[in-house]
Amino acid sequence: MVSSGGKARTALAAVLLVLGAAVTSPAAAEITAEQAVTRLAAMHPDQASWIAAVRAVRARADGAVYAGLVRPGGTDPGHEKDAPSRGAGVRNDLVIFPQTLGGTHTPAWVDLILDHEYFHAKHLAKGFSIPLVSFGAERIDRHYLEALAWGWVVKRIDEGHHAGLSAKEVAEVRAAYERHLEAFRKFIVERHPEAWAHYGRFFPPRNPEVRLLAAAP
Repeated sequence: MVSSGGKARTALAAVLLVLGAAVTSPAAAEITAEQAVTRLAAMHPDQASWIAAVRAVRARADGAVYAGLVRPGGTDPGHEKDAPSRGAGVRNDLVIFPQTLGGTHTPAWVDLILDHEYFHAKHLAKGFSIPLVSFGAERIDRHYLEALAWGWVVKRIDEGHHAGLSAKEVAEVRAAYERHLEAFRKFIVERHPEAWAHYGRFFPPRNPEVRLLAAAP
């Protein structure tokens, strides 16, 4: 399953925590910022409308993140002072950590992580017709944002994108989606059950076989 890999950060940091599982497929080489921009543009020609700059920086000491959004000029997705801006038309920076982004994962994994961050960037800029709201609890806000972003890449996988992912990587992505979605769904259903009909429509269908992985400790 996907491990949380560290302390919960501010929801707007939109960080990706270390998933920590080794794969047997060919490992990805370290990626440069220029390569990341090229790969983002190949997937999403409009990426520059939502991402102001891509920068490669040395991984933080705990090695916890692959990539994350920061406000322009920021360096650490885990620091509140560097948390990305939100609002119509904003453009945040994307920082990547090449030493951990490549690692033992496949080259397709790198594209998937970039795709995940693209969704965050566009969503925070209100580029989708998906609510950008706060639920009054940082933990729930993070579950909402992450469930949407993981759901985005799950849908992209199902549409045939990111070919080359290992079976273990696909399972990790789906488990991450299920974990965040279930936490958010439980919060909404317990407090505002009538609201789930509205929010639930923004998430792709769930896979019952993956729920067991998501629920595992």
